[in-house]
Amino acid sequence: MDGFVWFLVMVGVVVAFVGMVRKSRREAQERRELEDRTTRLAQGVATPARRSPAPAAKPSRAMRTGWSLGEVAFTYEDSAGDVTFRTVTLHSVTATHLKGECHDRGAERTFRVDRIIGDVVDLETGELLRPRSLARHFG
Repeated sequence: MDGFVWFLVMVGVVVAFVGMVRKSRREAQERRELEDRTTRLAQGVATPARRSPAPAAKPSRAMRTGWSLGEVAFTYEDSAGDVTFRTVTLHSVTATHLKGECHDRGAERTFRVDRIIGDVVDLETGELLRPRSLARHFG
């Protein structure tokens, strides 16, 4: 019986040790990701990525007619992890997406609300808006 108790104690020690190692690795990975994101954000805000406009096939009707809900500016992280500062003339807003003419790209773009970093600035009023409240504000 003493051998069995010793075995259970050793299994408990090994399980606790493995759990601590996994937790420390996970925390280290999260720290590295946060540092990388902070660095990209600092670089993206300090020097916004200005690319030449992509050749658009055909401007949308909203762009051709000048239809607009307003202009906003925000910091955005795309799916590749690139952080840029965007100025957009809004054409439509839903709870999950913004659609409008991106001034940096010179074309219509769709942005996911959950990828917006920080607050959104309404350039017409100077208001700071939470990304989740945009649909209510412009709706």
